Amino acid sequence: MTSEQDRYADIEVDVLDEAGVRTAIDNALARAGCTWEELQQQAKAGSFSSAVAQRAWFVVSSFEPSAA
Repeated sequence: MTSEQDRYADIEVDVLDEAGVRTAIDNALARAGCTWEELQQQAKAGSFSSAVAQRAWFVVSSFEPSAA
């Protein structure tokens, strides 16, 4: 093993199932205080209601709207 491999040996990766993804999306939207549609509008306008909403967009934007 190289020293680089050892550096990452303690990292655990969790793979979310569909329910886990749904929970992550719901939590991000709840923290942002808006719906998926409202967050999409904020992103389209390039003006988020808060830094939390902007971070939520970063989290949920990779998911299809049908997933939300």
